[in-house]
Amino acid sequence: MGAARQALAKGLVVQGADPAAVLAAVARSGLPSLGGESIRLEQHPRRQELIRLTTPMTWLGTRGARREGFDALGYAIDMVATAARQAGGLLTAPGLSLGGSAVPLDGDTHWLEAADPVEQEVLCNLLRRHSPLLIAMAGRGSFVRGGRRDRIGSRWLADSHEHLAARFLASVTERHLYRVQAELRRRDGISHLDRMDVAPVMGNGSVLVRCLDAQTSLAETRAHVLLLSALALRARSMVKEGRREGPVSQRLLEENRARAISDGLRAGMAEDKRPRERERDRDRGRREHQVRDAPPDERKIPARQAVRALLDDLVPEFSRLDATPEEILPLLCLVELPGGQPLRAQDLLTRSAGNGQALPEAVRTALTDSRPGGPLLDAVLAEYPGSGQLMLNVWREALESGLSLRARRDHDRPPARSGSRPDQRRRGRAGDRRGRPAGPSKGGKQQ
Repeated sequence: MGAARQALAKGLVVQGADPAAVLAAVARSGLPSLGGESIRLEQHPRRQELIRLTTPMTWLGTRGARREGFDALGYAIDMVATAARQAGGLLTAPGLSLGGSAVPLDGDTHWLEAADPVEQEVLCNLLRRHSPLLIAMAGRGSFVRGGRRDRIGSRWLADSHEHLAARFLASVTERHLYRVQAELRRRDGISHLDRMDVAPVMGNGSVLVRCLDAQTSLAETRAHVLLLSALALRARSMVKEGRREGPVSQRLLEENRARAISDGLRAGMAEDKRPRERERDRDRGRREHQVRDAPPDERKIPARQAVRALLDDLVPEFSRLDATPEEILPLLCLVELPGGQPLRAQDLLTRSAGNGQALPEAVRTALTDSRPGGPLLDAVLAEYPGSGQLMLNVWREALESGLSLRARRDHDRPPARSGSRPDQRRRGRAGDRRGRPAGPSKGGKQQ
């Protein structure tokens, strides 16, 4: 099984210049092509300062293909940045204000191609289940030079009135999707499927993902492309094995989504353990009301822990995509760095200003650097020279093995021999469980 083809619309902002003049200058030069089709540059229909670079549907299943794709995208962004500078303005990422004025917010839109309607359905539901974690990983607050740090999880989604939580899809047939549209119209007053975080695209068999904030660096966008590609591979494997993605409670999903938008990786994610607990309690003969009355705090886990578990679970898919630890470094920097604080490319902007480096140049470098990891890799190796390299080495070994952490532990555990007795050392030298010397038997004498 190969990876699914993907397309990406990278959100950008032109500050201090006429966006139409910038687009006209880029059109005269001509954008690079990818897979035989040219990268498109378009303006936002309502916010003229927002522009988007959209790649054609491309296969990014190998290192070479990703290198070619992101080199072309980085070159296209550099062309737009040069045109904006010649017009007297700057090119920045959405949510970054380098001159003190308010900057519009936007996201990076992704499309994943599905092989058939069944795979499209499974992929939609799989992405829906993980959508709160996707929001927590990609969400970021706005940045204003000299201003306070915005600690919100996702400023873009918090201020948006055009996003709805994804619904579970029992099918992607036209008849069923009309029912989903009717439910959206009745409950939220919006009948468009493409307003959901994850939605099937009717007609071409692809899946739309529109809940990821526009990233400050090209390396972070590359990591998100790999993450979505790994989830698409997981969905393709599920279809091949005859499995489907079950429904997750809509209320639970929306609560976790709200927590991710508000608190990001600091949020506590509620787990839907009811099916497992019911099965366990049925085996033990307990009543179900004991499960329902359990304190809600027992079912919450930190978002960082959930993200770490998801990344480890996707190691087989990352390995099949020939991913390197440098490519997924922006994801690892959220959960693996010492001290427990996530590190993003946006966090490096304040340091650049403190070092005397011009912020516009630092932003342009982050947006056009197509290397795996980009400036974030340099910062990690400089700030954590020992633990940073160790983290990369550990993940390199995991990706080369193609096994998750749990699978590696099971693989390294020595197999139990047939007919062998339990280890008697745990019960003490003379066989007593508490390790005390064995006393005389009844009717016998101590030797």
